[in-house]
Amino acid sequence: MRYSIKNILDRLKWHPDYDFEKVVVRYVDRPKGISEISGSDITDVGHKFIYTHTSAIPHHRVVEILYSGEVVWRKG
Repeated sequence: MRYSIKNILDRLKWHPDYDFEKVVVRYVDRPKGISEISGSDITDVGHKFIYTHTSAIPHHRVVEILYSGEVVWRKG
């Protein structure tokens, strides 16, 4: 089964075994290249966007999700 970015982030946020502050999301940020945000910067996860206090990151720009430095999801 293939999980969506929303499913993965929701599990990492709400499951008692995980600490959402240990999450890092790497994404394509034009023109900077690859940028990252931590779980503590994420205010909401919608079906198409990850929201922070200052921006909305489309899911199609996400390239990796890490937890405690380990890749838990990679695009492709």
